Amino acid sequence: MSWMTERWRRIRSIGRRHEMESGLDEEIRFHIDQQIEKNLRAGMSLDEARRQASVKFGGMERVKESTRDEFRSALVEDSVRDFRYGIRALRRAPGFTIISSLMLALGIGATTAVFSVVNGVLVKPLPYPRPEELVSLGHTAQDVRNAGGDMSMSAAQLFTYRDENRSFQQMGVWSAGTESATGGTEPEEIQSLYVSYGTLRALGEQPLMGRSKQPWTSSPDLKVGIGIARTHHEVDERALALDPFAGPA
Repeated sequence: MSWMTERWRRIRSIGRRHEMESGLDEEIRFHIDQQIEKNLRAGMSLDEARRQASVKFGGMERVKESTRDEFRSALVEDSVRDFRYGIRALRRAPGFTIISSLMLALGIGATTAVFSVVNGVLVKPLPYPRPEELVSLGHTAQDVRNAGGDMSMSAAQLFTYRDENRSFQQMGVWSAGTESATGGTEPEEIQSLYVSYGTLRALGEQPLMGRSKQPWTSSPDLKVGIGIARTHHEVDERALALDPFAGPA
């Protein structure tokens, strides 16, 4: 048996304790039976042969415990020896060690980044009730020279979707951007999001503070709800101290 096979057997046995115990029992019984047969050939009675075999081996449990201790000691010693050998090998080739460490770090970083993207986009569901029912509508045009040919939705298109809708329970509009937050020690730029009341209803969310304005009723002529600005929660905590009278949402 090669040293690699023996090492692999020992590593596997760590998580397969029941199988190792069964194999150990069988091996000890085999040696005791062999000793009993030897004693019988020497002219002993069956009872005497068994007694002498037990005396020679010192009891089955004692032999098993001794074997376990030897196995654990050998496993620890082999692991320490392999670790020291690896350290010496790396010290003899510092260039290879540095390059290998950098490649390993880059590989781990890239794998972590890819997993984070895949987990956030494809695996982990959106943090809203019934995320599988959420749909984003938009328009594209080949002649539009922007990212992917995406076009913003006009008010007329929004009215059409609203009036002719037969598929969606709630509809809303949203627009992302940046805003300047003042009121603290220094002004700062934060990410902002303007949403209509229908967007919040579709997501099943309510503002942490303040109130939401109902859509389609703010202006009878335009029939478009006023955009609702959401300040960043961290900015509220830091600059506004979560003051409920800072203004309506």
